[in-house]
Amino acid sequence: MITITAADVEQAESQAAAAERERVALELELKAKPFSEITGRKLTDASMQAAQLAARATTLREQHEREVAAKRESREELEKAAAKDVVAAGKELKAARGRLEDAAEVAQRALVELMRQAEAYDVVVERHADVLVGRGLDLGGESGGGRSFDGASVKVRGTVYESAGAGAVLAHVAHRVAEARLPYPNVMVGILEYNVGRLVPEERGDGLLSGLPAVERVGYPEPPRLRSAMQI
Repeated sequence: MITITAADVEQAESQAAAAERERVALELELKAKPFSEITGRKLTDASMQAAQLAARATTLREQHEREVAAKRESREELEKAAAKDVVAAGKELKAARGRLEDAAEVAQRALVELMRQAEAYDVVVERHADVLVGRGLDLGGESGGGRSFDGASVKVRGTVYESAGAGAVLAHVAHRVAEARLPYPNVMVGILEYNVGRLVPEERGDGLLSGLPAVERVGYPEPPRLRSAMQI
């Protein structure tokens, strides 16, 4: 274990340099006043102090360098002894990283396609809403169309279709996966769940995406419950 740090050495050398600057200043002062006993005594003390601090800084640097070298040699020996484990780790991690990056690429393409289909769906809803409104059919009957701040809606013989929003669909799918796969509580689940733009099938008139199959869940142990002072 390194006991002398680079910061220790730097501090010691800084103190030694400051002491040397003070010694030089007193030496110049004594040359200007060669018969000043006070300056002479100060110079003597400053010279001793500068020499002591310089020696200390040198000692610390040498000790630090020896310790660093010893640590390096020890580390090299440990790595040689663990060579098989290092090779195995590199091989397995490289393969695992490749699989993860491949899966991320597939998921990325799938999410792009998800948003593309959501955008296309909204175009179809809006187009038919405009056609039916143009025919004089609003949403008050079995069939009709309409627009609002949230988007467009269409009724076809009682069946409702509403604009989805690509971002809302993306957030909904991501929330379903996060809720099933991440431990509870988890900040990511909360961010997605309370995102104001997330599509919530239960809050829609058409129940869009309410029939999605359940995501395979990961079971985690329940977090320990806090006990109040009255229960202890």
